[in-house]
Amino acid sequence: MITIEVNKKICAGDGKCVEVCPIHILKMNEKERVPEFVPGGGEVCINCGHCFAFCPCGAIKLSTMDIKDSALLDYSKLPGAEQVELFLKARRSIRVYKDEPVAKELIEKLLDIARYAPSGINRQPVNWAVVMGKDKVYDLGGLVSKWMGGLLSSKPEMAESFSFDRLVESWKKRKDLICRGAPCIVIAYGLKDDLMVPQSCTISGAYLELAAFGLGLGACWAGYVNMAINMSEEVRKFVGISSRAYAGAAMMIGYSKYRYSRIPARSIPRVIWKC
Repeated sequence: MITIEVNKKICAGDGKCVEVCPIHILKMNEKERVPEFVPGGGEVCINCGHCFAFCPCGAIKLSTMDIKDSALLDYSKLPGAEQVELFLKARRSIRVYKDEPVAKELIEKLLDIARYAPSGINRQPVNWAVVMGKDKVYDLGGLVSKWMGGLLSSKPEMAESFSFDRLVESWKKRKDLICRGAPCIVIAYGLKDDLMVPQSCTISGAYLELAAFGLGLGACWAGYVNMAINMSEEVRKFVGISSRAYAGAAMMIGYSKYRYSRIPARSIPRVIWKC
């Protein structure tokens, strides 16, 4: 059960924390004008930290988080609208990498950022598996190619729809169109029976990709690896994921061999407006 403590000396009594609580389990103590849980609130609290984060006075302390462990948000350091737009439009899916390893510390930094991705009712169901080093990634690619080869005979329609024959032939010629020679593959996964896992993994993967771009790395969704993990016991065992797990995102990570100079055009969005 989560508990809440309020520093009554500095609490402004403005009720902002009560208003922003997503599941409405806070109320104002009318006598002291400080927030408190409604009866049973601590048992159903989703630990999102909204009350903690929105308190301008720093008066709230939850049993799960302390003000000492929380960075103060400096809005002056956030990028402006034009910078955000440029950052998002400039992101490219990187498929050609330098022959340079990525430090484990940098991957850990990416995962630290990706854990802040939103998840339904703050379930945070995403776990990670990391395949480090070109040799290990190459071994993974070989297992994926082997899985593809098996599908050419067992599920020819599926294999044909994804051009697995071309990918397998390329692999035999030592041309890697599966992992693209990336020095690292990062996989987001969670339990199959958790309905929040597919979306949460996708969102966390998107955070990871954008964070990689921000840290000077290149990234690309490794869709073939993702499919193989969910369909091949051999591939799943290689990356260390249980048969009870579902992989929702796989990402190639490395240093881009080239620097892009332009932002390519994209289709005009098709929108249904209900005004």
